[in-house]
Amino acid sequence: MKRLATPVWGLRGRIAIMAALLAALVGCAQVPTSGGAPAVVEQLLVRERQPAFAGRAFGDVGPYERVVAQARVALDPAHPANRGIVDAAAAASADGKVRYQADVVILRPRDSTKASGTWVLDVANRGRKLMLEIVNGGSLQTDQADEAGTGWLMRQGHTLLWIGWQGDMPADPTGKTVGMVLPVATQGGQPITGTAFEEIVFDAPGQRGVLPLSYPAASLDPSAGELTVRTRPEAPPTVIGPAQWRYRDAKSIDLERPAGFDAGAIYQFRYTARDPRPMGLGMASLRDIVAHLKTGLPDASGKASPLADLKPKVTVAIGISQSGRFLRDWVWQGFNAGPGGQRVFDGMVATIAGSRKTYTNVRWAQPGRYSRQHEDHFFYGDQFPFTYATTTDPLSGRRDGLFARCAADSTCPKVFHLDSGLEYWQGRAGLVATDGAGHDIALPEDVRVYLMSSTQHVTARTPTAPLCEVPINPAQQQPVYRALLTRMVEWARDRKAPPASRYPTVRDGTLVPATAAAMRFPDLSPLGMTLPAPNALAVTDHGAMPARPDPARAYTVLVPRTDADGNDEAGIRLPDIAVPLATYTGWNRRKTGFAPGQLCGLDGSYLPFAADAREAAARRDPRRSIAERYPSREAYLTKVRSEVQRLQADGLMLAEDAERWMDNAGKDARIAGLP
Repeated sequence: MKRLATPVWGLRGRIAIMAALLAALVGCAQVPTSGGAPAVVEQLLVRERQPAFAGRAFGDVGPYERVVAQARVALDPAHPANRGIVDAAAAASADGKVRYQADVVILRPRDSTKASGTWVLDVANRGRKLMLEIVNGGSLQTDQADEAGTGWLMRQGHTLLWIGWQGDMPADPTGKTVGMVLPVATQGGQPITGTAFEEIVFDAPGQRGVLPLSYPAASLDPSAGELTVRTRPEAPPTVIGPAQWRYRDAKSIDLERPAGFDAGAIYQFRYTARDPRPMGLGMASLRDIVAHLKTGLPDASGKASPLADLKPKVTVAIGISQSGRFLRDWVWQGFNAGPGGQRVFDGMVATIAGSRKTYTNVRWAQPGRYSRQHEDHFFYGDQFPFTYATTTDPLSGRRDGLFARCAADSTCPKVFHLDSGLEYWQGRAGLVATDGAGHDIALPEDVRVYLMSSTQHVTARTPTAPLCEVPINPAQQQPVYRALLTRMVEWARDRKAPPASRYPTVRDGTLVPATAAAMRFPDLSPLGMTLPAPNALAVTDHGAMPARPDPARAYTVLVPRTDADGNDEAGIRLPDIAVPLATYTGWNRRKTGFAPGQLCGLDGSYLPFAADAREAAARRDPRRSIAERYPSREAYLTKVRSEVQRLQADGLMLAEDAERWMDNAGKDARIAGLP
C-alpha cells in the first residue's frame, strides 16, 4: 500500500498559507499551488442552524445549537502531504485539484462565553454519531430533549463535531448521518478496472441470497466472476457454477445457496470492477476541515465560519469501534500534521479498536470491513504495525509503529487506547502492547492503554443474540468513557497526568495463551459455556484476492487471564466485575446451524451465579453462589461502595456516575434476591 510521505511545510509553505488566508478574508477563492497548503476549504455551506435537543438547557452552559453544513474542499494531490492518498491524482479536475465534499455537523453552546474551549470530534461510525449514545447514554440524533441522555457532554460546555470521512457513505443534507461525495478515478480519461472481492455471511436459513457489490462490475458476463462458498475462513472453497448465480445488475448478484452448508457459510465473490474512488480522501477530510475550522477564518468564498467565536484551546478526537480503527490508521499515515506543522488533534481516544487499522486508503477499499474470526477474516486492515511504539516485526522483519511518522515531525497526539475484553479475542488487542512473539514492549510516553475488564464490544441492550450459544454480556462501560474523556481533556489541555495504563501483561502473568489452564478459567461446560479459540493472525499477502496468509508465520495472540469466576483479572474492573453476580466474558460462540464454535460476532457471554450452594451443586457449577459471597444486601452494597470509591480515587469514575452506580446496585441486589 502506498503511504503518505512525511509532510514538508517549510517557510514557503507557511507564506503560501498566510496568502491563502488573506485571500479568503477578502473573498478571493484562490487555491494554493503545489508546495502551499495541501487543501483549501472552498466553501463551507451552512444548510441548517437551529436549537438542538428542542432547546433543552444544560446546567450553567445553557442550550445548544446544531449546525448542519457541507464542506467543499479542493486538494492538491501533488503536495507532499497528499502523495500517499491512493488514486487522488487520478481523480483530479482539469486544474490539477481533486475536489470532494464532506458533511459537517456541529453541536455548540449557543452562548460562546459558556463554552469550555474544548472541541471533541467524534469520528463517525458508518455515518453515525456514536458518542451521543455511548458517552452520553442518549440517542444518535439531536431533535428531542430526551435524546441528550445524561447531557454530560453538553454540561461540560464542549463543542462537538462530526465530519464525513467514509467515502462509501452517501452525503446526508439533513445531518442525521455524515458522509461524503467523492470523484471517480480514471486513467487518461478512461475507466479504471481491476479485481475486487466481496464476502457475505447470511446468518439466516434460505435457498437464495443477494450479494451486494461495493463497486460496479465492469462486465455482466458471468465468466468474468467466480463465486465460492466455504464453512470456515481456512476451509477449502467450493466453487458455485454460473448456473447457480447471475448478475442482478452491475451492483449485485443473485445466487442459489447450495445444499450441505449451514446458515453461517461464507460466500466470496471475485470479479472485475470499475470506477474506484480515492477513499483515502476521507483521511484528508478530517485534517483539512478541522484545520480550517480551528482558524476561525472564512472559507475561500468569504463566508464566515460557524465557529468563528469558538476557537479551541484543545482538540480531542474520539473513535469508537470502526472509527477507533480509523484513528489508529489516520495517525500512522501522518494525517495529524496540519498545514503549519501543528497537530490537528492534541488528544486522541481510540476505543474498542484492538490492534487493527482500516481498509481505507487502498484501491477498491471497503472502509466498513474488519476482520473477525469468522466474518471478513482475511480482509485488509490487520497487518503490522499493531502498536504505537516503533518495533521490529519478528515475522516479516519490517520496522514501524503507529507513531513512527508523527514522532518524526512532532505531531503525535496524546493517546488513550481503550479496549473491551472482546477485542483481545476478536481484535487481537494483546498485540497493542506485545511484539507479536509474546513479549511485552514499552509504550510511548504519551500513550496509555486500558482494558475495560470482562466487557463485550458494546454493552448489551438485549439479553440474547440469535446466533450465540449463551446470553450476552450486559457489563457496563459508560462510566469509563466519561471518566477517561475527562482525564484526556485534562492531560491535553492542562498537562495533568492521567491514570496509569491498566491492561494485562506477560510479565505479571495476566496476558496468556487462550487455554483453560493458562487462563485459569473455571470448567463451565456443564452450564453450556466452553472456551473458543481467538481470532488468529498470520503474515498475509493482500496483493492476492482472496488474500493469502502464511500459516508458518503466525503471530502470538494472547488473551486476559481470569479469576476463579472467569472474569478478567487485569484492567479497569468496574463493580460489575469486581463485585460480581455472574461470569462476564469478552467472547461468545456461534450456535449450531450458524458455524458452531466460532466466535459469535461482537458479543460476550453472561452466566449468572447460582442463588445458593444447593443450586450450584445441582447444576455442577464450580463457582461460589451468591449467598456464599454476600450474606446480605448490605454486605453486597458495602463491597460495591468500596470499589466505587477506589475507582473515584484513581480518576476512573466521576462523582455523578458513582451515585448512579450505587442506585443501580441497590436494584441489582433486589433482583439477585439478597435479603
